[in-house]
Amino acid sequence: LMDERRSIPPYIILDFGNHGILGLQSPSKYGGLELNNKDSMALMSQIGAIDLNLAIFVGLHNFLGIRPIQQFGSTKLQDDLLPLLSTGRELSAFGLTEPGAGSNAAAIQGTAKFNSNNSIILNGTKMWIGNASWAGMINVFLRHVNKDGRQSGITAYIIRQDDKGLRMGPELMTMGMRGMVQNLFYMEDLSVTSDRLLGDIGKGLNIAQDAMMHTRLALGAIFSGSMKRC
Repeated sequence: LMDERRSIPPYIILDFGNHGILGLQSPSKYGGLELNNKDSMALMSQIGAIDLNLAIFVGLHNFLGIRPIQQFGSTKLQDDLLPLLSTGRELSAFGLTEPGAGSNAAAIQGTAKFNSNNSIILNGTKMWIGNASWAGMINVFLRHVNKDGRQSGITAYIIRQDDKGLRMGPELMTMGMRGMVQNLFYMEDLSVTSDRLLGDIGKGLNIAQDAMMHTRLALGAIFSGSMKRC
């Protein structure tokens, strides 16, 4: 049914949220299960044995969506977002890939520029972003431009689904795992304040690498569970 509809049934997502599966390693004060890596991977392996759509969905939300906020977000960002994300009231996404920057993240062309009123203006295109159109928030990685026009490396920001300037593009269809939604989206003069910053300016690729390393660990658990089931 998920393949036919190209969608995970909403009741499954709600059920996962109610059981803490969308907050595997989040602190219990935010509604998470506070699991360590070993226990998280045991759970990911079991979900992988059941269905890869569900496993990739859970892994993306936990390790690419929540982890950067939990590890690098300010206390305010954590207090605002983790209760929503850990309980499945909102979903998350990870916006790294661009049309010209896939595995080579250093080729990112999207920009984050300081405005005269100290806001930061985001522009860029992201593609193949899992959960994008379903997500309440997206971690995005852009080339930071200082007030003097000089670039200072890739920086991570959080954008929200209702931000003015975020335009969601079409779904990008895949051959397998059809229940996972992936989108193209555009940031067009999207204005954020500095409290949406993750980590330090110019250190965004460190955040991305941390999230992707944990995601690779989860992928190993997912696929070992799938192979055991076979």
